Amino acid sequence: MYQHHNWQGALLDFPVSKVVCVGSNYANHIKEMGSATPEEPVLFIKPETALCDIRQPLVLPEGWGRCTTKWSWRC
Repeated sequence: MYQHHNWQGALLDFPVSKVVCVGSNYANHIKEMGSATPEEPVLFIKPETALCDIRQPLVLPEGWGRCTTKWSWRC
């Protein structure tokens, strides 16, 4: 099973089975995207395989189409 490391390289001592995310939670970003503010939180999940080591290069498989080099990190 995949195990994630913290930013200092230490192995996290709990297994990750999924990542629960909250979307549409930044008022400025909602406005910037021209979207309506939802009445309820927007939740979505990502599999454990969506996690990557921040010290390693991000590799996208060939054939995935157009990709941008502009990234937005939010925690």
